[in-house]
This record gives sequence, structure tokens and C-alpha cells, in this order.
Amino acid sequence: MSRIMGSVQKGKSQRDIQNDQEKMAKAHRKKMSEDRKNRWPNTLEAIRHKKDSAMKIREDKLEAERQEVDRQEALLQKNKRMEAIERANSLLYEQTDKMKALRSQQLYSDVLQDRELQVYEKQVRKSMVKKREDHYYEIQKKLVVEGDRKETEEEQKRQTQSALIAAQQQEQLQVFKETYIKSLRKDKAEGVAIKKKVESDLLKEKEEAARRRREAKQAALDTKIANEQLKEIRNKMLEQEVEEDQIRKRQAAEKEQMENERKKQEAIRFKAKLDIKQRMIDAATEQLKELSNQTDEREANQAAEVKAAEDAEMAARQARRDRQQAAIHRSRQLQLRMKKETIVATKDGGKRLAAHYQQRNRQVQEEEQAENLERIARNVKVRKEQEKQVDERRRIKMEERARQLLADEQTKRMMDEEDSRFYEIANEELREAKLQGKNVICIGKAVNAKDKQIMAAGGTRV
Repeated sequence: MSRIMGSVQKGKSQRDIQNDQEKMAKAHRKKMSEDRKNRWPNTLEAIRHKKDSAMKIREDKLEAERQEVDRQEALLQKNKRMEAIERANSLLYEQTDKMKALRSQQLYSDVLQDRELQVYEKQVRKSMVKKREDHYYEIQKKLVVEGDRKETEEEQKRQTQSALIAAQQQEQLQVFKETYIKSLRKDKAEGVAIKKKVESDLLKEKEEAARRRREAKQAALDTKIANEQLKEIRNKMLEQEVEEDQIRKRQAAEKEQMENERKKQEAIRFKAKLDIKQRMIDAATEQLKELSNQTDEREANQAAEVKAAEDAEMAARQARRDRQQAAIHRSRQLQLRMKKETIVATKDGGKRLAAHYQQRNRQVQEEEQAENLERIARNVKVRKEQEKQVDERRRIKMEERARQLLADEQTKRMMDEEDSRFYEIANEELREAKLQGKNVICIGKAVNAKDKQIMAAGGTRV
């Protein structure tokens, strides 16, 4: 169809049509090649596309997981907030005076019930103790009868055993007497020997005591001699300390005397220096006076010489003065003319300066008036701003008052809701206590207790 359509078109030759067909075929082959190449998995473009796709898929998966975690975390946080709010509301409601009174009365009812149970348990234990005591009493009576029987049998056995033991004791007593007599005789012989040994030991102890006394006397005598020597040494040391103290005092006196001498010498040197300075000042003064006198004489001589020179020059000057007189006259005339022109110019300048000062004064007055007007306007603006602030504070107070009244109404409404909720909870607790058989008088008092009504603040100010 393309060939036929190309052949029937006008303005194109067969060669152009053939070239167009070749270009179209070439473009078709190139498109097919590109499509086939795009389907190859091992090209750089395919690998890059695969990496990008894998990365995008991985990022999308991670993002979906993060979104799921965020959703679960948000749900968890929401549940926690709701639980915290519910718990806070419950705690706040439990902290009300009515609920505290109800809980205290419930506790009182529980205590009464526990007390009744304790009384019943005490009675049960008392009865059990009595039964156990009766049982033990019967057992004790049986044991007493059995004990009496056993005691009679044992008494008979003891009498038989005592007769046998008495015979054995008589035999043992006879043996003991004989043994005791032998031991007394042996002890007597040992006592005689010990007496002799003690006498010899006493003699030795007396000699030893005498020796110790002699040594003690000698030690006391040595101690006394040493103490006397120590006293002599101490006296010598005290004498040395007294001598050293006198030497220190003498040295201190000498040092003080030397210090006084040094101060006197310093005063003498200072006075000598002052005298030297005064003499130097007097010499300098005399020298200055001499120099001044010499200067006056020299100045007088110079004045005389100058006067002679001036007299010599006066004639020459007079000639020059005459010549200059005409020039001075001309110059004076010129100066008078210039002075008149200067006076005229000065008057004109004074007029211009006066006009300038007048204009400047007017400007200053206008500026002062403008400043006054600006200050007045600023004060008016400040006053308006202050009035605006006062109105704003008044409006805020009114709004605060309105909010307070609204809050009081809301508080009253909330208190009514809390009362209804309290009555529901309290009646439920009362029914449960009745079903459990508790003392419900105190709980009924808490349920029917009247609370103190606090009136809302009014709008009038006293």
C-alpha cells in the first residue's frame, strides 16, 4: 500500500519513491533492532534499568513497611493516649469527695464484715481448742494410770537393785578405808620431805631477799647521785641560759645604740647634703646676678651704639621719608577709597546677613512650631494608644468574666453529670454489698449524703 500510494503521488519520481521506500524499510529494520535489543537482558541499559527497577522496588517495599510501622505506631500511641486519658479521668473521678467518702464507707463495711468473720473464726478456734484440750486430757489420764503402773514396777526393781548395791558399797567402803589409810601414811612421809625442802627454800629466799635489798639500796644511791649530777648540769644550763639572755640583751642594746648612731649619722649627712645644696643654690644665684649685671651693661652699651647708629641713619631716613610721603599720600587716598567701598560692601553684607538671620529665625520658629505640633500629635497618638489599651484590657476582663461565668455553668453541668454517675456507681456498689451480705448502713449513708452546693460567682461587684 505504501508503494502504491507512493507511486500515485504527484511531483515525485520513481527514484525518489524508491529512496523513500528504502528509508522506511531501514527505519522499520532499525525499530525492530531497537525493540529486540531492548529485550536483551545483558546490555548495559538493561542492567542499569534492572538495577533502578530493583532499587525502586526495594525502596517501595521499605517505604510500605515504614508506613505500616508508622501506622501501627500511630495506632499504638492513639491507644496509649486513650488509655492514659481514660485512666486520668478515672483517677480524677476517684479523687472526688463523694467517691472518697463512698470508698471509705465501703472500706468501713469491709472492715465490719472482716470483724464479724474474725469473731466467728475466734469462736470456732476456741471450740476447737476446747475439743483438743478434752482429747489431750483423756490421753493424759490414760498416761497417768500407765505411769503409776510402771512406777510401781520400777520401785520394786529399784529396791532389789538397792539391796545389791548396798552390799557392793560395804565391800567398796572397806577397800576404800584401807586404801585411804595407806594414802595418809604416804602423804605424811611426803609432807615431812616437803617441810624440809620448804625450810631450805625459805633460807634461800631470805638470802635472795637480802641480796635484792642490797641491790635496791645501791640502785637508789646511784639514782640519787645521778639526780644530783643532773641538778648540777641543769643549774649550769640555767646559768648558761641567763648568760646568753644577758648577752642577747646587751647585743640588742648595742644594736639599738648602733641604730640610733646610724640615724644620727644619716641626719648629719642629710643636713650636710642640704647645706651643700643650699650653697650650690646661693652660688648659682650669685652667678645669675653677675650674669644679669653683665647683661645689663652689655645691653646699655648696645643701646648706646644703636642710638648712635640710629642718629646716623635718621638723616637718610628723612630723605627716604620725604620720598615716601607722596607715595603714602597716594596709598592713603587709595585706601580711603577702598575703605569706602569696603564699608558699602560691609553694609550690603550686613543687610544680607540680617536678612539671612531673619529667614533663619523664621525657619527656627517654624521648626519649633512643627516640633510642638508633632509633640502634640505624638501625645495625642500615645493617649489614643493608651485609651485603646485600656479598652482592650476592659474587653479582656469582660471576656474573662464571661468565660468564668461560662466555666461556672459548665462546672455545674459537669457536677450534675458526676452526681448522676456517682449515684449509678454507688447504687451498684450498694447492691453488690447487699448480695455479699455486708453491713450496708454506712454505704447507704455515703450514697444519700448531701454535698455542699457552691454558687457561681455573680456579675455585681460589692
